[in-house]
Amino acid sequence: MAGWNETRWLKLPEEEIREKGIYAGDLGGRFAYFRCEAALPKGCSLHALITANSRYRLFVNGQAVLSGPCKGDLHRQYYEEVALDEYLIEGKNVFAAQVLYNDPYIAEEQTDERAAIYGVISPTAGHRFAFSGKCLDESGQTVADLSTGSAVWRVYLENSFYLKSTEITQYLGAVIEEIDFNEAPVHWKEASEDVSSWRIAEPAAYVDLPGPLSVAGVRGHFRIRKREIPLLYEREEQFDRAFVLKEGKSGREKGPCGQEIRVKPGETVTLIFDSGVIKNGYPKYSFSGGKGAEIQFTYFEKFGGPGSDFRRDDWEHGEIIGLTDRIILPGGSTVYEPFWYRCFRFVRVCISCREEALAMQAPSFRKTGYPLSPTRSYAGQDPKLQALYEISLRTLENCMMETYMDCPYYEQLQFAMDTRLEALYTYAVGGDTRLAKKALLDFHYGMLPEGLTPGKYPSAYLQVLSTFSLHYIYMMAEYLEETKDLALIREIACDADRILDYYDRKIGAYGLVGRLTPWEFVDWQEDWAVLAGTPRALLYGPSTIINLMFLYALLDAEKLMNALGRTGLASEYRTRREKLCARIMECCYDAEKGLFREGPAFRQYTCHAQAWAVLCGLFEGEEAKALLRRARADESVLKCSFSTAFEWFRALELTGMKAEIMEELSDWTALLDLHCSCCPETPKGARSDCHAWSALPLYVLSKA
Repeated sequence: MAGWNETRWLKLPEEEIREKGIYAGDLGGRFAYFRCEAALPKGCSLHALITANSRYRLFVNGQAVLSGPCKGDLHRQYYEEVALDEYLIEGKNVFAAQVLYNDPYIAEEQTDERAAIYGVISPTAGHRFAFSGKCLDESGQTVADLSTGSAVWRVYLENSFYLKSTEITQYLGAVIEEIDFNEAPVHWKEASEDVSSWRIAEPAAYVDLPGPLSVAGVRGHFRIRKREIPLLYEREEQFDRAFVLKEGKSGREKGPCGQEIRVKPGETVTLIFDSGVIKNGYPKYSFSGGKGAEIQFTYFEKFGGPGSDFRRDDWEHGEIIGLTDRIILPGGSTVYEPFWYRCFRFVRVCISCREEALAMQAPSFRKTGYPLSPTRSYAGQDPKLQALYEISLRTLENCMMETYMDCPYYEQLQFAMDTRLEALYTYAVGGDTRLAKKALLDFHYGMLPEGLTPGKYPSAYLQVLSTFSLHYIYMMAEYLEETKDLALIREIACDADRILDYYDRKIGAYGLVGRLTPWEFVDWQEDWAVLAGTPRALLYGPSTIINLMFLYALLDAEKLMNALGRTGLASEYRTRREKLCARIMECCYDAEKGLFREGPAFRQYTCHAQAWAVLCGLFEGEEAKALLRRARADESVLKCSFSTAFEWFRALELTGMKAEIMEELSDWTALLDLHCSCCPETPKGARSDCHAWSALPLYVLSKA
């Protein structure tokens, strides 16, 4: 079993940085290639520990193995354990890592010209890489120690390109690459490449801080710990179909596409590759010849682009808008594999040849994601609902990587509201709960001094959505109900008190919570567009929805404290809850209309408020059922979008309105007619076609 022992971090020699003309503050978004060679006998084994600042992708003998480290923060530097036996060969073996430095200052000042991967938090330490592992022969004897600080690892600083963003992804998560392989190494991870001219990587601090300093409580810049979730799977897959796309007088046409694509000098060819459904993966493209040719790879979820509602596979009419990588070929043999995973249903490859012909092999990709392994499925007989369940499950799976994500295509960030729903859907399908546990720890480590969580975490820049802290409390209670894991709740439950205290400090007029300084997002409603998803009632006073959400958080916190045996605090929450409940009933319930207003001074009505009122127990039994029916029947009442539909469906479930639940699924079943392969962010005009807060049918149909 490998351990860090005397393993040291490797860093770039100053001479390498100076030679490449890189100045202070200019390393962000750039790559360093680390490489070690070892001659091994047949039948060797290797168990290794690996980590890097900020991200790495490991290759052994030219084969992609895995990416890491698992997303942490400044308090948690994760490392991976992996068995590499299957990749070893007799003779020369090459261990190569592509390491990205994700400078947090670039994240704060991102432009299209220089991008950060926002879901990655990184110390300002530049490129660092650490590897611990000894190759053992069949008798168990060490034949090669590959550990950094012991073995010779060489390094090359790539200075010809860096990660970029686009108008779609600025201040979001996804990135693109533009590489001229006439300037960048092509075969750096292959055994045939001579890297003797590369500099020897410079040892830095020990990975585990040894000696008197550690005894005295001094902690290293990197606070190392083993990842708490399983490795993401990587599975080789091929595209389902491919065709040549042509623009003619009568519109678009498509033609056959063979296994090998040949392009003549001066010719431009556009190809479409279809994976059948939206997937996450690491694409791989192989070319021969084509010196000077420009290749563009555009990844997109649907024809039509963000905001459109074409049939998703309408290649004849839908516009192609997506994230585009661009490379220029050097001639000879070229294999291109993007560093960061891509999310796609379709890939457009546009090849513009110059004076030399080229051949392109059929591309492939390594599909990746969290190993969810559901144990439950839809048990009904309706084929349409079965199809709906499948696209909902695919949506959830695509949004599960090293964290939950709101969407894998362009944002790729773990938002508290989205994450709470994704955890619930994970429980519904019987998936393992380790990713939910890590998410709770993530938000715990992100707690802010004022008593709120970041709206998303981990993230290389801070964004606060005050209402999302309440979802963190809901998630605690739901996790405890699902797992009975009191140990974790004991560690993080203090956060609930801090959040509730923050809300308590905002109580003002009417005895209700008023304005919360950060973004009070509730739902993407057209009528609330002026406040970007914040209830319009807040322009005139308190919001009923937000006060009901606070009320529900008090109820959940009371349950948590009772479970922990902290009955005094639980009693305090109950008293505060009863007082708030009385104020909401007195100030916000419209007895004449039989519905809750959206604020004491604002006569707007929403399904959101009625649902939360039922969940909080303000109405029960037949009265609750009548309340929900009045909301359904009144066309002036704002309906919940996909993002907030869970509470609405839960309220219907609590009141036994099974027929209404099935009717309310119509917005989701309509997705099937649009040939959606996942659930989009909103029913219409969605930016993302895979957004896991919309995977509600998993919860509903698992109970059908």
